[in-house]
Amino acid sequence: MAYDTTLEERIDEVVGSWGLDVPKRKMFGGLGYFINRNMAFGIKTDELIVKAAELTVEKLLQEPGLDYFTYGGKSMKSWLQAEADVLDEDNLKRLLEISRDYTLTLPPKP
Repeated sequence: MAYDTTLEERIDEVVGSWGLDVPKRKMFGGLGYFINRNMAFGIKTDELIVKAAELTVEKLLQEPGLDYFTYGGKSMKSWLQAEADVLDEDNLKRLLEISRDYTLTLPPKP
């Protein structure tokens, strides 16, 4: 299934204000965004996929519309997926910033 290009445009608008190099590439039938060659967030169908620190993940799991990201039948413990209906302008920006800030703490990949 294709990914939501409207969500891509919304993400690109937020990311464009950061002043960071955030390349994107197609993957897992969706789109991944990278910071320092680490995947930071992405799109799968119409859902946002975000990476966060373990404690942040636990807090975010308490919010409606957020759950572990599953791929190939496995749940990824540091990845969450946010349903389309919880991605209003403020929440999208907040989730992207959480993921950006966490990814910036990781060592760059070669």
